[in-house]
This record gives sequence, structure tokens and C-alpha cells, in this order.
Amino acid sequence: MYQLLYLLRDVIQLRRGPQDAPHSPGLLVALCAASLVLQLAIARLLKVDGETLGAGILALAFNLGLLYLLLSVRKLTNRFVQAAFTLLGVAIVFQLLSLPIVLLTGGHPPTAADHLTPAQALLGIVALPIVIWKLIVDAHVLRHSLDLPFVSGLAIAVCWIIAELILGAALGGAAPTA
Repeated sequence: MYQLLYLLRDVIQLRRGPQDAPHSPGLLVALCAASLVLQLAIARLLKVDGETLGAGILALAFNLGLLYLLLSVRKLTNRFVQAAFTLLGVAIVFQLLSLPIVLLTGGHPPTAADHLTPAQALLGIVALPIVIWKLIVDAHVLRHSLDLPFVSGLAIAVCWIIAELILGAALGGAAPTA
């Protein structure tokens, strides 16, 4: 267990990559379940109404499907389990890191820019480095998984975030967090 935590720490510090993750489909399934449980717990903390489990499963399927598609295009599907484990593990760590900020904002983003309170604006500025670091880590993982230059991994990570935001908007504003 501690080895997996150390692995995720090293990935987040850009010292290791998905190639260092264990190739264990069972462990990936357990991590998927942990991700869904975390999303449900956060939704409960924030008193979010709606179909959190369904949105979480859809977001997870979207992210895993997109990863598999990208790996298929590059003919590297043998890396799927390790890449998925790493991306999902990193996502969970960043969810936990950003949880205090989300709790302080109340968990509900303002509907318009003029409804943004000064405290929410400040917390948004505080959260920005976390978002940027997650983007860099995702690019690092994608770069290693897809055998691409870092800039290409970064471009894919940015497009991935945009696709997640579009999916979240299509679901009625519940942005996926898998």
C-alpha cells in the first residue's frame, strides 16, 4: 500500500511515470471504486442534489474510454492498465488536495461572474496552482503512456479538460471529476 502511495507521490513530482505502476487489473478496478466512493463522499459533504453516482460512472467511463482510444490510435493498448491506474490515482490525490478549497467555497460555483464573492475569487486564485500542476502531471503521464513529446502530452491534457467540461455541461453542470 505504501509503495503505491510513494509511486503516486513520485509521479506527482514528475520523478516516475506510468511505466512504474503495477500492471494489475484488479487494482485498477479497486481504484475505480475508490474514486466513485470519494466522489459520493464529497457530494454528500457538499450536500449536492442529483445523480452523483451516475455522473461519476459516466465520467469514469468517459475518461477510461478516451484513454483507451488514444492508446489504440498509437497501438499501445498494452499500457492501458498502468496508464489508467496512474491517471486515476493522480486525479484522486488532486481531488483530496483541492477538497479544502472546494469546501471553503461552498462547493457551488457562481452562475455568473458578477455573483462571485471576493472570498471565492481569492480561493480561485489559490486553487489555480493546483489546477496547473495537475495539468502538468497529466501531460507527464500522457507523454510517457503515448510515447509523445511533453508539448503533445500537454496539448492532449488541455483538450481532455475541455472535453470533460463539455461533458459536464451536457450533464447539466455537474462537471466530471474522475
